[in-house]
Amino acid sequence: MTVRSPDFQTIAAIATCSGGALALALVAQYGFDLWPCTVCYWQRVPYGFALFLAVLALMPVVDAPSRRVIVALCVGLFVINAGIAFYHVGVETRWWPGPAACAGQVKDYSPTDLMAALNRPGRTGCEDPAFVFLGISMAGYNLIACLVLAAASAWAARQTPWWNR
Repeated sequence: MTVRSPDFQTIAAIATCSGGALALALVAQYGFDLWPCTVCYWQRVPYGFALFLAVLALMPVVDAPSRRVIVALCVGLFVINAGIAFYHVGVETRWWPGPAACAGQVKDYSPTDLMAALNRPGRTGCEDPAFVFLGISMAGYNLIACLVLAAASAWAARQTPWWNR
């Protein structure tokens, strides 16, 4: 596998896009104080798995057919992430209710627990987008990105000459 081979470039693109999406989420969270809800955290998991698989596939001991399988697995991860993002968009637009973890729960707190909670950063509800640009929330952009990544990865996995080396 050489750096200029299409199979290497495909795997590198998956790693770059997945790592970039995770980095963007962390910059939004810690750099711009846009704290994620529970579903936002769920959307990070498939990117983490795709990044992990892509980095493994970049190792020289992995043969081309195995890299093709990894690209196909990443297609599945991107489709799963698109499904989570679609669910999140539906919660934000109030098409359906969000998970109970986002709604808040009544608990019996002591005054010490309440004071400690005031000093921790808050978390937004899943139905309140932390950021909207051009009428699309971050979950909406994630949905678009995952669909594009899934389609591009599926197309790349079907390119038989790339993987028969």
